[in-house]
Amino acid sequence: MRVRDVMLAAPITTTPEETLESLLPRQLASRQATAAVLGPGDELVGVVGIHDILRKIIPLYVDLDEKLMEVMHEDYVEERLQRLKNTRVADLMTRRLDTVSPDDYVTKAAAIIVEHCRKTLPVIQDGKFIGMITRRSILEKIGPTLL
Repeated sequence: MRVRDVMLAAPITTTPEETLESLLPRQLASRQATAAVLGPGDELVGVVGIHDILRKIIPLYVDLDEKLMEVMHEDYVEERLQRLKNTRVADLMTRRLDTVSPDDYVTKAAAIIVEHCRKTLPVIQDGKFIGMITRRSILEKIGPTLL
């Protein structure tokens, strides 16, 4: 089975200039945790996921010390999100990406997902972004054969 057989052909996309306030509702409505960030000519310049957004809201050091979590007031997350609403996608996105080709075997994509702890992999053909393969899209395709 090839990547083209399980990829999402119409994943959510964004631009580096779009703001979090504009992207987040679309991302949540699409039920896709990751959006492809496209530059000129549909060139993939990064991805932005729910994880990237949460990382900006909750500083990394907070989970290192449970006492810090207790100090945060009840509305901390909402206040941080409100302050970040005008943040551009370019300031949130991940730029270092693993990618696959539509002709790659699904096993290669699954191995990258597992080995590199990825949830999503962009699919690139002739230098252009054409879709995403996700953990879910793989399991939805092969899952019925297991049952």
